[in-house]
Amino acid sequence: MRRSRWAAAAMLVAAIAVGGGANAIDSNFLATGWHSVQHGEEGSDSTVGNFQVHVHGATTATQLEDDDVVTSPAVFVVVDLSYATTDAWETPEEVVLIDGDGREFVEPSGFGSDGRVWPAGPDIWHRGTLLFEVPGEAVGDLTLEFRPETPHTQRPASILRVPLTVAASSEPLVLESARVLAEGER
Repeated sequence: MRRSRWAAAAMLVAAIAVGGGANAIDSNFLATGWHSVQHGEEGSDSTVGNFQVHVHGATTATQLEDDDVVTSPAVFVVVDLSYATTDAWETPEEVVLIDGDGREFVEPSGFGSDGRVWPAGPDIWHRGTLLFEVPGEAVGDLTLEFRPETPHTQRPASILRVPLTVAASSEPLVLESARVLAEGER
């Protein structure tokens, strides 16, 4: 009788240890948005997830042409990029700008579909511009982060980071809707 109690107690301790270990793995790696980071550069193609991405550059100004000239206490940044997918029509989950302090800037609302992400198809490249509004002091150290899919708790996500060289413009920025590119164009 005594031996069976020790065996039962040992099995209980082992079960608790295995459960605790599994919970720690889940908490530390999967549920926290575990992801791999790929680094790209302006002017070259990069692949992340199901997307092929080409960042052409970025421009900043204090004014934006949107039927009327819009001003901001911050600055507008327009990123010129093109992308396609590798095997199915999709829209990227999100594209954000990140400054040197780790602050994220998303697309502002109120500008319709211009300046927002667009769907792309298998090896069908679309080129357009994305709009962001950032504090003026952040412009010198911006990185574009392309997030192709929603992070999943059971598998890592991939993201693409491309450091930006942002050119200044004295003219109001103009948003360009995404357009299909001819074969071989980026």
